[in-house]
Amino acid sequence: MDKLNLVIFDCDGVLIDSEPLANNILLEMLIEIGIVLTLDDVFDIFVGKSMSQCVEIIKNRFGKSPPENFSNEFRQRVLQAFITDLLPVQGIYEVLSKLNFSYCVASNSSHDWIKTALAATNLLPYFSGKIFSAKDVQRSKPYPDVFLYAADRMGFSPKECVVIEDTPTGVRAGVDAGMTVFGYAELIQPEKLREVGASVVFNDMRLLPNLLEQQNQNFINSAK
Repeated sequence: MDKLNLVIFDCDGVLIDSEPLANNILLEMLIEIGIVLTLDDVFDIFVGKSMSQCVEIIKNRFGKSPPENFSNEFRQRVLQAFITDLLPVQGIYEVLSKLNFSYCVASNSSHDWIKTALAATNLLPYFSGKIFSAKDVQRSKPYPDVFLYAADRMGFSPKECVVIEDTPTGVRAGVDAGMTVFGYAELIQPEKLREVGASVVFNDMRLLPNLLEQQNQNFINSAK
């Protein structure tokens, strides 16, 4: 097997610590339309989904039709929170500075969302010209389209790529793309990522460079 050459990062929860902010805002907005859940419920049901998928879940699972401006209102509230409260994932600057691999970001979020989030955390310069959104392709995660698109645009085959994901939805997309998937389990039970195909699960981003080198060494040894 060829070695890994391209690291494809998810954005929310992998590069930026956005999940607590976004989940709390979604929880508030769900309560406003009469859906009472816990924060854990919101994480389990909605994390990793695109906003259009979340709206469909609200309609089909809870029998509620959100207001027409629900998606835009959510986006505006989160972007406002980004300006004042968003932090990068701990250790990500160190990782990007020492990573001996090509890398990019591929997310279900829109380009505006990704760029705003990366700019708010001073990560945007690392990803100039290397940002890919599910808005660029026909289907969002859990379909593999955005990962395959990112690999193609970056000039690598799927088998050369490793996806860094923090949700079962994203892990499934990476597996179905034929890529190696590392599960980042800072906010989720590790087993939930292993169950859907993550080959390596870790909870400290600073471990990533060594884990990638170990994986390539494993590939080399298995080919002997």
